[in-house]
Amino acid sequence: MTHGGLPAPVFSAPVFSALVFRLALLLVLIPVVGPAQPAPPERRVALVIGVGAYQSAPQLANPVGDARSIGESLRRLNFEVEEVLDPDFRRITRALREFGIRAQRADVALVYYAGHGVQVGRENYLLPADAKLERERDLLYEALPLELLLGEASQAARLGIVLLDACRNNPFVDRMSRSMTIAGRGATSPGLARVDNVPRNTLVVMATKADQIAEDGSGSHSPFAEALLAHFQIPGLELSLFFRSVRDTVLRATGNRQEPFIFSSLGAEPFYFYPRPPNRPPLLAGIPALEVRDTAGPTALPIARPTDPDQDPMSIRITGLPRSGEVRIDGRLVTPGAVFAADRFASATYKPEGKVLGPVGTLDILVEDGRGGSVMGSLPISVIASNRPPTVEATRRLRIYTGPLEIARPEDPDGDALAVIVQGLPRGLVRNGAAALRPGDRLRPEELGGLVFLPEPGFSGPAGSLAYAVEDGRGGRAETALEIEVMDAAEAAGQLAEAALWDRLRAAGKAEDIDAFLRFYPNSRYAGVARQRREELAGPPGPVAAAAAERPAPVPRPAPAERPAAPERLAMVQPAPPPVRPAPPPSPAVPAEPQRAFPVPAPAPAATGERYFQDCPDCPWMVRLPPGSFLMGQGARDSAALPVRRVTVPGFALGQFPVTVAEWQACQAQGGCGPLPRLMVAEPATPLHNVSWDDARSYAAWLTRSTGRAYRLPTEAEWEYAARAGTTTRYWWGDQPGVAQANCADCGGEQNPRGPLPVDRFQPNGFGLHGMLGGVAQWVQDCWAPNYQGAPLDGTAREIGGCMKRVLRGGSFRSGRDDILPVARNFYDAPVRYQSNGFRVARALE
Repeated sequence: MTHGGLPAPVFSAPVFSALVFRLALLLVLIPVVGPAQPAPPERRVALVIGVGAYQSAPQLANPVGDARSIGESLRRLNFEVEEVLDPDFRRITRALREFGIRAQRADVALVYYAGHGVQVGRENYLLPADAKLERERDLLYEALPLELLLGEASQAARLGIVLLDACRNNPFVDRMSRSMTIAGRGATSPGLARVDNVPRNTLVVMATKADQIAEDGSGSHSPFAEALLAHFQIPGLELSLFFRSVRDTVLRATGNRQEPFIFSSLGAEPFYFYPRPPNRPPLLAGIPALEVRDTAGPTALPIARPTDPDQDPMSIRITGLPRSGEVRIDGRLVTPGAVFAADRFASATYKPEGKVLGPVGTLDILVEDGRGGSVMGSLPISVIASNRPPTVEATRRLRIYTGPLEIARPEDPDGDALAVIVQGLPRGLVRNGAAALRPGDRLRPEELGGLVFLPEPGFSGPAGSLAYAVEDGRGGRAETALEIEVMDAAEAAGQLAEAALWDRLRAAGKAEDIDAFLRFYPNSRYAGVARQRREELAGPPGPVAAAAAERPAPVPRPAPAERPAAPERLAMVQPAPPPVRPAPPPSPAVPAEPQRAFPVPAPAPAATGERYFQDCPDCPWMVRLPPGSFLMGQGARDSAALPVRRVTVPGFALGQFPVTVAEWQACQAQGGCGPLPRLMVAEPATPLHNVSWDDARSYAAWLTRSTGRAYRLPTEAEWEYAARAGTTTRYWWGDQPGVAQANCADCGGEQNPRGPLPVDRFQPNGFGLHGMLGGVAQWVQDCWAPNYQGAPLDGTAREIGGCMKRVLRGGSFRSGRDDILPVARNFYDAPVRYQSNGFRVARALE
């Protein structure tokens, strides 16, 4: 056999057996490598000696107190401390021997000595409380050689430290000096001598230089001990820096009279009395997107100042810039890679260049703490046109025999005058009054709603499109079309009969008739409203249904702005429905909620008067809410709803329902409001949607003029207080979303993804308020801010001069269950309409 072109090796049986044995032996000898084990904790031991009560010399005031305080500090730094106070010679030598035994098993060994010390013949001695020292030889019997102490401390595996606060003015020196002079030996020197023969990995620190005297201090501690105690509390000081800092502190405290000195034989391995805790990275709050007009000047960035859990100084590095426009800090143009202190970055602004619209990219930053901790942030930036294009009805398909086309009126977000230009016509005739339309005709926006279609005689099937453009005279333009399909005569007759039958059955209001209709016409376009009507008849009528039952019900129809893919209707049997309003309370004398088609929690009693009231026949029903306080933001996980803080709210009145289509129409009829905005669903009891904050303010202003009462939007704090209704759970009904508790995208039950459900479809909360969560996102008075830092605590609104973004609360039919919480916040441009945005009104109580 060959292997790779070479003959394969051939082994005899004995050779093969020997190879197997050697391989097995090698596997046994190879150490098994497991997961890395954490290093055992460092063992630290300390001997603390304080001698002040000398028997043959005046007492020292501070050594014992110094020793006690040093011992306590060392215990907090994980040293095993033995304190020896005012020991005699026997006690101090025994304590030193026991310390040496412990030092042999320790990583770090430390000795602190406070008391008298002397030098004789350049040798240093420490003096116990019973020392007399009448002659030089007495040192052998009554003093502790410093060399002995160094030898015991140096036995630690890693580091030995000796701290000597023993260079005080010493009466023993004078006594011994006289004895030694008489004997012809020469005088001793003050203080302690240099320590040049320091054992390996050992550090000796004296309270002052060699041959100099240290101060005992006039306070509760000596200057040296005071500096040690202060620096033991500072994390992250490496040993060398620690003692350099102690030196500087003692010099300042003594007017440069005393300078601690170090003798050492240390290596490069660092040591910390108080290691800095593991570094934690900086924190950066969520960054909302920035939208600016193409004509805007420098705009402050909505980036909150980062924070650092370890109080480290932070810097901000620019890692990416938007594709268009300029970012400046302190008025200077920013370039990629530039680094700024966090304080300077607070002045950052963005200015569009005015030529590029739409998303222009992101400003990307890296926040660093200088110790390896960092966090990234990204600010999306969009530039919007100062002249926004008109909004028109989306292209849709209409199945019709003949009659009005009911095209929604176009709107201009900037309030510009609009012109409609006909671009294409379907087969047949489209009339504007008596005149037939031709391509190129120009119409007023309000004329679109009155256009009537007449098919060619005998024709059925697709008839083409009515295509038109809307221009605002300032370059803004929008185009759309209405695709028309003509029914044949038989189908039209059948639909006429079905519509007429449903009209009669609904007006009669008998449950058995509606049951029969659903059996015979299960796929009818009226099936949905028939089932709804059947549910209403199964129990007591709700506030909307009760009012509707008093008059013949019209044939329901989808709103012009949002129809099914192929709506089938006949214009001549669909008159506009009369306004329907929530009914008043059943009895003016009883403060109870109006009747509903479902059980509700018992309403909290009002302090005075009726709980529910109307200020005028066309005004919304209001609910009196009691004063109270609550933790605003409690349970929030989004930084936009933090920090949690207690807010006190005075009593006020709030709309029982969001403002409805019928209530807006009443305002329109009296000249207080403009035409209905383009709606997805336009039944009378539908909450008004696709409105701006400015629209909501206009409606409140009309109520104020009509009633003489100061109507307004609720503040953000009032809204959350009302939505919670005294509860602390995630939703007012509990911590779980449940099924069909609210109108949202994944709330379960019967939901309409194309628009909000009627205002009284779901149960009210404990305050008797309907639709606080889901349905329509509700405008409130406050300007948007990225969190609650600095927000008012008295229930008033947060107002910022010139703010363009206002707060929305409660989520909508398009929101998920986590976005309809009482704490959920959002925002939108105040003058801009959006399909899911609505509102309710508030006013103060007299």
